Amino acid sequence: MLIRKFDRAQLESEPHNVLFKDLYPWDQIEETPFGASLAVVEPGGQTMIHSHHPCETFFICQGQGTMTCNDLSSPVSSGDVIYLPPQSVHKIQNDSDTDSLMFLSVFWDAPENEEATPPVVTSRLIWPSPPTPNGPLHLGHLSGPYLLADVLKRYYRQRGLTANWLLVSDDHQSYVSMRAQFDETTAEQAATHYSAQMLALMKSLEASPDVVINPSQNADYRQAVQAALTQLYRDGFVSNRSGTCWHCADCDRYLYDGLAAGTCPHCDTSCRGYLCETCCQPNLPTTLRDVHCLHCETPAQMKEIPQLVFSLAPFAQALAAYHQQLRLSPRLRALASRFLSLRPAEVVVSHPSDWGIPIEMDGFEGQVLSPWFELSLAGPLLTAGHEVIHCFGADNAFLYLMQDPAVRLALHPQRPLPTALHSNEYLMLDEQKMSTSRGHTLDGAQLLAQLPADLMRLYLAGVRPENSDTRCNIENMQQFLALRVVGPWHNWLEALGRSLTTEAGSKAPDPVNWGAEQQDFFGQLNGLLSRGQRAYEVGSLQEVARTLHEVVDQSTAFSLSQQPLAGVPELLAERSTSLALELAAARLLAQLSAPLMPKFATQLWKHLGYRNTLEQQGWPQQVEFVPGGQRILAAAGLSSRRYFPS
Repeated sequence: MLIRKFDRAQLESEPHNVLFKDLYPWDQIEETPFGASLAVVEPGGQTMIHSHHPCETFFICQGQGTMTCNDLSSPVSSGDVIYLPPQSVHKIQNDSDTDSLMFLSVFWDAPENEEATPPVVTSRLIWPSPPTPNGPLHLGHLSGPYLLADVLKRYYRQRGLTANWLLVSDDHQSYVSMRAQFDETTAEQAATHYSAQMLALMKSLEASPDVVINPSQNADYRQAVQAALTQLYRDGFVSNRSGTCWHCADCDRYLYDGLAAGTCPHCDTSCRGYLCETCCQPNLPTTLRDVHCLHCETPAQMKEIPQLVFSLAPFAQALAAYHQQLRLSPRLRALASRFLSLRPAEVVVSHPSDWGIPIEMDGFEGQVLSPWFELSLAGPLLTAGHEVIHCFGADNAFLYLMQDPAVRLALHPQRPLPTALHSNEYLMLDEQKMSTSRGHTLDGAQLLAQLPADLMRLYLAGVRPENSDTRCNIENMQQFLALRVVGPWHNWLEALGRSLTTEAGSKAPDPVNWGAEQQDFFGQLNGLLSRGQRAYEVGSLQEVARTLHEVVDQSTAFSLSQQPLAGVPELLAERSTSLALELAAARLLAQLSAPLMPKFATQLWKHLGYRNTLEQQGWPQQVEFVPGGQRILAAAGLSSRRYFPS
C-alpha cells in the first residue's frame, strides 16, 4: 500500500487564486487509464476558462461555488459530482469570501466518436490581436483592435447576447526580450511589468477585458499548447527538416522576428522578421534580404539548423472557401487572394532562443515555439464553444486569413472557424506610423489622465484607421473635442434642459399634434437608429461616431426651427410635440452611444428619468418617446458639461 499525505505547502499556484497538485500519473506505480489532480480555489478565486479533449469529473470535497460549463451555470457544494464532456468550455468559481473550495479532478481520454460532434456555440468571444508587452500601449494600439473589442462586447450585450472579450498578451515575442535587455531585467519580468501597465491603461479607457491570459505566467496554457503541437506532429501536419536561420556572430545569437532587420522581397521596403508591415506578406529566413542584427547592426549569416515547419498546402481549398463565406473589407479580400496565389508552402514552427515555450522533442534542444505559431495553437483551446470575432491590424492579416484557420482545421476540422474579421490600418503620428519599439508614440496614459475616457473613445472612433491610414496629433485632438463635441453637444442638451424647465415643469411632455417638420424629424431619427446599428454590426467605429454627431446636429437644427412655437398659447400642443421629439432624440443618443461612450450614456439615461440600465432596456427596435410625465433632471442634469468637464 502507498499513501500520499496532503500538504498544502506543496501545492502549486495558478492565476486567479487557485492552488493545485497533480496526483496521477504517479511515478511510484504503473500508468493508470486516468489522470487526477487536487485543486483548492481560494475565497473569491476561480479556475481559468478552458476546454480540453479528455472527459473530466469534479468531486467537490469542501466548500461551495458556481460551476459554469458551455455558458450554463449552476451552484455546487460539498458532495456534488460534476461530469464535463470533452471540449466543453468550463470554469469553477468560489463564491465564498472566507472559505476555500476544494475538489478532486479525474480525467480520461474521450472515446473517438465523441470528438466528431462539434461543441454548441453559446456566446460570442471577441479576441483582438495579442498586444506585445514591450512598453506602454499608445493611441495607435487603442484606436485599432482594443477599443473595437470593448465596443463590440458592449453592443452585443445591449442586444441581450452573451459576449466577452479575451486578452492574451504576446509575451514570447522577440521585442519583449529586446526590451528586457534595454531595461536590464529578465524577459519574464518585462512581460509581467508591461502587461500590468497595459491592463491599467485599458481600465482607464473603460475597456477592461473579461478574461486575461499571460502565457509566460500560465502553466496550463503552456501545457495545452505543447499538447496541441504534439497532436499536429503526430498527425503529420508539423514535420522536422533541415532549415536555415539568421545568426549574428558578434552577439552570438540567432535572429528571428524583430531581432532580424532587412528588406522585404515582396515590396522592397525595410522589414523586421516574419511579417512585413508595408505589404503584409510573410517572410521566411531564406527570403528576407540584406539581413543584419537590429541590436549591433552586424550583417547576419545563415546557419543550418533542424527546424519544425507546418504545411499550409493541404488547406488551400478549404481556406479559399472560408474566405469566400466571410464578410471581408476590400483590403482583406485583396490580401486573401494574394496569399492564396503566392501559396506559401509552409510556416516556421520553431527557432533557436532561450525565450519562449521550449520544444520538448529530441533534437530540438535550445529551440522554442515561434510566438506566431504558439498563438495559432492556443486559439482552439481558448475559444471552443464560442462564436469567435477577431480584431487586428492589417499587417497581421496572414495569421488570421491563413495560418490560424489552417491550424484550427488541422486540430479540430469539425469546429466552426471565426465568423468575423475586423482589420485596421495604421494611426499615424503626423506622418509616421506609431511604434513602441521605435519610440514614436502618443502616450495613452498621459492623455487619459487629462481627458474623460468617453471623449477619448469618441475621438479614437472618429480617427480609427479602418480602410486607410489616418493621422492625429495633440492639436488635432484638442480642436476636435472643443469644436465638434463639447460645444455642440453641450449647447443642444443645455438648451433642451432650459426649455423643459421653463415650459414643461421638468417633466416629459406628450406628443400631441404633429406637423410636417416634426414627422420628418421623427423619420430622420429612425434612419439614424438604423445607420448606427448597421455601423456596430460591421464594426465601423468611424460610422458610429459620425452617426452620433449627426444625431446632435439634426437635433440642434430641429430645436432651432421649433423655437418660435414657444410661448404661443394657440400652439402649445405643437410645442409639446417638438419637446417630446427632442427628448426622444436625447433618449436615442443615450442608447446609440452606450457601447462607445458608456459613462456618458449612463448619466444621460439617468437624467432622462430612467431607473433601469441601458443593458436592461436592450437595443431599441425603433425610436421611442420618454413616457409623458416622467421627471427629467432638466437644465443642470442635461448639460453635457456634467459629462465632459472643461
